[in-house]
Amino acid sequence: MAAQGVTVNSTEAALVANTAKTMLQIKAATNVRVVLKDLILTDKSAAGGTGATSKVRLTRSTANFGTAGSSPAGTKTNPSNGETINTAFGANFSVEPTSPTDTGLWFELPSGGSINLIDLPENYCQIPGGQSLNIELTNTGTPTVMVSARIEE
Repeated sequence: MAAQGVTVNSTEAALVANTAKTMLQIKAATNVRVVLKDLILTDKSAAGGTGATSKVRLTRSTANFGTAGSSPAGTKTNPSNGETINTAFGANFSVEPTSPTDTGLWFELPSGGSINLIDLPENYCQIPGGQSLNIELTNTGTPTVMVSARIEE
């Protein structure tokens, strides 16, 4: 593994009440293992009100990767690295992946707050070649959320 660092950000999007939404998908290229290193989640509650806590779930997909609303480009953490970024990214899904399995990471994102998870345990966050990791959020309200990630490929 070359251990090339890459960062990526989803677009901001409002959640639909009680509907799970994949905000960011990280899809490893065939035969290229990817490790999720850092994850930043941000919740902007509706103006003038307090929202509910968002539930965050990480899932893996091995087939049918859903329909992304956008395909954000990753940015190398060291721009002088000559290697091409092999990982593909999708954000703000309109059609959810249909073959997810849990990775074992579930947590809550406080209303109007953010979480910065640094140096995540690799056994939860390795993405085998040809598979994807999905960061999915659910809320009883309609906050605007965003997900940022740093990976190594």
